[in-house]
Amino acid sequence: MLQSLFKRAEATMDSAIASVAARVLVAIPFLVAIGFGTAALAIYAYDRLGIVTGNLLLAGIFLLAGLIVAACVAVKQRSEGDTSAEDTDDPRTAENEEAAKGSLLEPMDRDVLAAVASAVGPVALPFVLRSVMRNLPLIAAVAAAGLVLSRNGAERPDEAEAPMQPAE
Repeated sequence: MLQSLFKRAEATMDSAIASVAARVLVAIPFLVAIGFGTAALAIYAYDRLGIVTGNLLLAGIFLLAGLIVAACVAVKQRSEGDTSAEDTDDPRTAENEEAAKGSLLEPMDRDVLAAVASAVGPVALPFVLRSVMRNLPLIAAVAAAGLVLSRNGAERPDEAEAPMQPAE
C-alpha cells in the first residue's frame, strides 16, 4: 500500500529534478552569452568613455537592472500573497504570520535539516576527502596560479604603466 505512494513520490521528484536540470541546461548558454556581451560592452565603453567612466556606466546599468528585477520580484510576491491571503481576524494567525516572517526557516525545518546533516555528514565526509586527495595536485596548481596572479607587479613598474598593444 505504501509502496505505490513511495513510487509516486519518487516519480514526482525525478520529474521535478529533470525539469530543473533541463532549465539549467537551457540557461547556461544564455549566461555565457551575457558574459561575452558584458565584456564587449565594457571594451566599447572603455574605448569611448575611458576606464573610470566606462566602469561607472556599467555599474549604473547593472544597478538599474538589479532594481528592475527586485521590483518585479516584489510585485510578484505581493500579488501571490494577496491571492493566497485569507481575511480572518483571528489574533493567533496574525501572531503566527509575524513569527514566520521573522525567521527564514521554521523550527521543524531546522530540526529536519540538522537531522539530515548529522546523518549525511559522516557518510559524505570520506567521499569528499577522497575527492580532495585524488585531486590534490590540481588544487595545488590552481592555488599556485591564484597566488602568482594575485601578486603585485611592483618589481616591474614600467610595464604596469605601458598601454596594452595587440599582438602582431
